[in-house]
Amino acid sequence: MTFPKQVDFSGWVCPKCKGDLKIEDGGSSCEPCGKRFNNVLGFPDFRLRYEDSKNQMVLARTFRENWDKLTYEDMVRLRFSGLRQRALARGKSPADFKMWDIDEQAHLATYKTRGGRHLSVLKSRLQQQDSSVDIGHLVDVGCGWGRDLLHLACLAKEAIGLDVSVFSLLITKKLLEEQGIVNATLVLAEAESLPLRPGCIDGINCSGAIEHMRIPGDFLRECSRCLGESAWVFLFYPNRFSVLPESHTGIWGLGYFSTARQKKIVLNRLGSEWETFLFSRRGFLRLLKSTCKYKKVSITGIPPGVEDFLSTSKFSLMFPHMYSVAKHILPAFRLAPGLERLVSFFCPVHFVLISR
Repeated sequence: MTFPKQVDFSGWVCPKCKGDLKIEDGGSSCEPCGKRFNNVLGFPDFRLRYEDSKNQMVLARTFRENWDKLTYEDMVRLRFSGLRQRALARGKSPADFKMWDIDEQAHLATYKTRGGRHLSVLKSRLQQQDSSVDIGHLVDVGCGWGRDLLHLACLAKEAIGLDVSVFSLLITKKLLEEQGIVNATLVLAEAESLPLRPGCIDGINCSGAIEHMRIPGDFLRECSRCLGESAWVFLFYPNRFSVLPESHTGIWGLGYFSTARQKKIVLNRLGSEWETFLFSRRGFLRLLKSTCKYKKVSITGIPPGVEDFLSTSKFSLMFPHMYSVAKHILPAFRLAPGLERLVSFFCPVHFVLISR
């Protein structure tokens, strides 16, 4: 079994007190506060609150023990297979797995290309704001299974993938290995407590993760602390007031209900807990102004290249006819700035570029 060594990065600090870390065998420790950080299955673990579940660790050890035998696609299929098996054990019907089936199909069909489309949207936004594309250190927060990090790594001298899940980082590591990416570091960390020195990062990407964070405002504060001069944050989130079904559940009009009502609806229809926070444009701007220092921010639902981005999302599988119409009419909206802004309020996804 081979398990490639990660690229070293010198910008780590204690996520709790932001003190200097002393590197030790099997981990590190913070000299000011005395907190110890161990390595988990080869990854530095800087998490303060989150712990992997028993099922997640079983899956992670399966990946680790069969590293040379499994491919990236094998790992993805095993993950979705485990979700279905546990749902069946709880008495759910296979008919309830529609969103997972769509997720798996979309992921396996587009994992090599989706990040490239995301990268093209990012580049177009940077060019419009005259922000730098020459990046030393780039962080992908909530990197998940590595689809964006695979392509974002080409932008930077060094790319860093952060996630709270061990099995997710193992899947990402397999993808990077298969595609020959060698300038990436993967660590376990929470977005609200980044283990990074002040001002050491040139760009932060966060794809569809901020809505899952326990305290999104803390993440934005951490971004402000870690970014250097002329740096940026690029993220997207599902729009609360989209005219299309909510992207995680497929439920029409979910965002138009109160947060408490959303929880009840999801529990009744899907039998699962709802811990996702849906942002509106105004709500996100309000949160941003109270937490993050920035020079410029732009929010839009239809930036250049979004048609290709949507082609690699669940949207194109859930609503193929709608996607066919959308890819032809979206370019027309860009000819009328006022109409583009109006339509953006109801788009399924909002893309945000925050410049320092």
